[in-house]
Amino acid sequence: MQSIQTIDLQQQIEEASRKAKPKKALYLYDETGNRELLGVFSQKKADQIRRYLKGKDLLNRLTEFEVRTTEPDTDFDF
Repeated sequence: MQSIQTIDLQQQIEEASRKAKPKKALYLYDETGNRELLGVFSQKKADQIRRYLKGKDLLNRLTEFEVRTTEPDTDFDF
């Protein structure tokens, strides 16, 4: 016989909120205006990507949003 488990969703949400860290979601626009997600990065890695794109004259095509997440950083090859 199975025992009934109580799931306290509020507790799980609060725990995930405590573990979440502020990060940057970076999007790059192409020539036609379509947006593509580059990934979610830590503040330091986002600064490095911004400098890299500035060197390639692509900084004006970049948008960024601040997010809080528990996900690891996206891999980005320079």
